[in-house]
Amino acid sequence: MHDDPANNGTADDGRPLRHFPDTYSIKAVGKAAGKDPDDFASHATAIVMSVVDAQDSVSHKTRESKNGTYLSVTIDFVARDQEELDRVFTTMNADDRVVWVL
Repeated sequence: MHDDPANNGTADDGRPLRHFPDTYSIKAVGKAAGKDPDDFASHATAIVMSVVDAQDSVSHKTRESKNGTYLSVTIDFVARDQEELDRVFTTMNADDRVVWVL
């Protein structure tokens, strides 16, 4: 599993550092939505699903912050190529409800 879209070069021996299609993860953090913490999780997951072709490969897990103010969502998905992986991160970063992305 890979999680750094910025490092898409080659290894010292010339082999590519990334392989496609493959499973990648993105972590998005946003404000917890009151009584329904799954609201942000569903929102973030829908963002990924709007970009990737392999929608049946998308899954997520959540974790609330200590005070319940924020919710982190780790979303696993299959990216078919570097462009699709980049679009997931770009689209997630552009969303107003997302505080930060890893």
